[in-house]
Amino acid sequence: MKFLEFVPQTDDIDMERIERFHNYMQERRASICSERAVLYTESFRETEGEDYTIRKAKAFAHTLRHMTIYIEEDSLIFGNQASRNFAAPIFPEFSIDWVVKELDEFDKRSGDVFYITEEVKEDIRRIAPYWHGHTHEDEVQRTTTESVRMAEKQKVIHRGGISMSGDGHIVPKHELILEKGFRAISEEAKEKLKGAGLTEENRVFYEAVVIALEGALDFIKRYAALARELAEKEQNPKRREELLAMGEMAETLMERPAQSYWEGCETVYLVHMLQMIESNGHSFCYGRFDQYMYDLYRHDIDHGILSVEKALEITTHMFLMNSGNNKVRPYGHTRFSQGHPLYSNLMVGGYRPDGTDGSNELSALCIEAMNLTAMAEPNFSMRYNADTPESLLRLAGRLIRTGCGMPSMFNDDAAVRGLESLGIKREDALDYCAIGCVETGVPGKYGHRATGMTYVNWGKILELVIYNGTDPDSGIQMMSVNGQPGKDITYKSYDEMWAAWKKLLKFYSDIAVECDVICDKALAVYDADPFASCFIDNCMEVGKLLKNGGCQYDVISQSNIGPAVLGNSFEAIKKLIFDEKKLTWDELKHAMEVNWMGEEGKRVHDLVKSAPKFGNDEDEVDGIVRDIFESYLELLPAYKTDRTGRGPEVSCYTMSTSNITSYVPNGLDVGATPDGRMARSPLNEGCSPTQGTDVNGPTAVIRSVSKLPNWKVAAGQLLNMRFAPGTLAGEENLQKFVGFLRASQRMGIYHNQFNVIDSTTLRDAQKNPEQYTDLIVRVAGYCAQFVSLMPETQDAIIARTENEW
Repeated sequence: MKFLEFVPQTDDIDMERIERFHNYMQERRASICSERAVLYTESFRETEGEDYTIRKAKAFAHTLRHMTIYIEEDSLIFGNQASRNFAAPIFPEFSIDWVVKELDEFDKRSGDVFYITEEVKEDIRRIAPYWHGHTHEDEVQRTTTESVRMAEKQKVIHRGGISMSGDGHIVPKHELILEKGFRAISEEAKEKLKGAGLTEENRVFYEAVVIALEGALDFIKRYAALARELAEKEQNPKRREELLAMGEMAETLMERPAQSYWEGCETVYLVHMLQMIESNGHSFCYGRFDQYMYDLYRHDIDHGILSVEKALEITTHMFLMNSGNNKVRPYGHTRFSQGHPLYSNLMVGGYRPDGTDGSNELSALCIEAMNLTAMAEPNFSMRYNADTPESLLRLAGRLIRTGCGMPSMFNDDAAVRGLESLGIKREDALDYCAIGCVETGVPGKYGHRATGMTYVNWGKILELVIYNGTDPDSGIQMMSVNGQPGKDITYKSYDEMWAAWKKLLKFYSDIAVECDVICDKALAVYDADPFASCFIDNCMEVGKLLKNGGCQYDVISQSNIGPAVLGNSFEAIKKLIFDEKKLTWDELKHAMEVNWMGEEGKRVHDLVKSAPKFGNDEDEVDGIVRDIFESYLELLPAYKTDRTGRGPEVSCYTMSTSNITSYVPNGLDVGATPDGRMARSPLNEGCSPTQGTDVNGPTAVIRSVSKLPNWKVAAGQLLNMRFAPGTLAGEENLQKFVGFLRASQRMGIYHNQFNVIDSTTLRDAQKNPEQYTDLIVRVAGYCAQFVSLMPETQDAIIARTENEW
């Protein structure tokens, strides 16, 4: 392992241990754990007839008091989500039928394989009848409307996680937790229960908070006993001393405020992991780690309690522990989120709430820790602006050029402007962080789901434009563009076709919002999360869970897939059919229907491929992609969330282009498109150019993206780029890359992330996966082991343009 710049000066950092711990985490195998499912079932059987939120809190506490705990042999941080490292718990209150159906298939998947024992299978089969018909997924299915079902059959929308799992996408108020501890918050809830005028909802909320926090405190104390027990058996004096210190820490941890940087790291990791035991959502994030941890860090350094080297070691261990957590999804939904992702974003850098730049020594230390970690979790991000120190940008560039795909870079100016446009206070907008992939929101004040509600396949809507609202695969026509049944339609002008797009976009966006509300209402019951809620403003003040209106800001968005494919297609139609009249509608349709095969198909394919493509700094096609964004953005003010008017100061929809790996499976549902894309191939990812169509270099890409309404995409605009390794080699090229980042910031690019790897290496990894278990790639708004991905996603990454200066 090599440092980026940091050179250790003392023996306080054990590099051999870090490397050993890293290798252990890298080689771990995903498996299924039944403990949580069994323990939740035990508790639910005992609490029949009680309020559901209370039952959830009691089941959470029961599980924490009885689940298996362990301390990793090489770790300075304790806390486990399941009975084994990298084992995924089962959450039967959210969904169970698909789990039973796939029990014998988990270890046979082509990607995201999970090993499972016969004992675990038997546990799950034994408890499944109790939950059948009584889960979140069952409630969603009972209340789903015919319009949503039909749109799903057309493959225009996909519900995925929101219909069968928890919500996640949340950042707790870490400052509150570190300054108070669990005990003080529990006592506050007890005092609230003594107040006058409480509603039944208030009473249930505060009781559930007390139950959950008391369970969490008991859970932590179990590690105190375990650490002392392990210390008695330990032969290595240094490790025995560490275990005794961990035991002492666990005895009082969160009974009071965090006492040290080590305690702070332990606390934020435990909170992260406990949220994942309470709910099987994902994107439980760390927020602005270098801001809320800085005072503890500085205090310990200044008082000689901690050396910089030891702080780096503790931080690296905390980062590595994240790779021991896991989540299992149905195989069908796994296609949308491959690589065992948890999207646990940890962010450094950026403005403070007062508008000054908050970069500090801990920002740089976290970059070094991520370099030593070199794993997919945490999902590491960095904010930057015109005042970001050059030295910090260069250090980020050094990490990026190692090829680990991190950090992803967020432009403060664009993100802050977007959040302010929603009505969020400036000081809060300045304090934003990433929540998951590239979703942005205010830590400690946002509710669930900055993005990731219903997925909407814009590539499929494009097909419906071409075929008069009729899906060519299923034959379903939910609405006709020209008022006639069937798929025959001929547009006489580009404006007429554009009007059809807007008509269909609104129709299906309305249905997607309807779908969101259906899932939200079920989640308000089944994802009751008093532990997570009590760390978010204003839940404790108003006595409400997040899903019932407790948060200060309730901003959500959907995942819209394929804007560049759509823009390139509209440009080809406009240019070749309407402007130059080189093609007719019938010629284009026929060539697409035969997937560009045959002499005539190839002739048409050559024509459409020659049309301008987004990502090459060509104004006309870039303008069309911009218009596509605007056509969706203008719909959003009319949409309301399920919590509008029920508590949050701001409750609204915004836009995001964070769609994880869904551009691959969504592409499988779409035939050939007028831009020359082959049938069933991936759509484009986020606001990135369609794979391989950007041919004028990286500066042309950001010029094209700069023409989009980036700041209006206030839940996160995703741009993914790939560079040849030699492009960033050496100090001169590193400085060019820093200049590229500076230019991106000035041009208003919301976000950019990078793979620095060549196609030859990626293809060799496909052929020899056992030799590339350490190969981490930027998949979408997250990173993953390349060899864990399905072949289709691997191919999509290889197809990205390999940029050079």
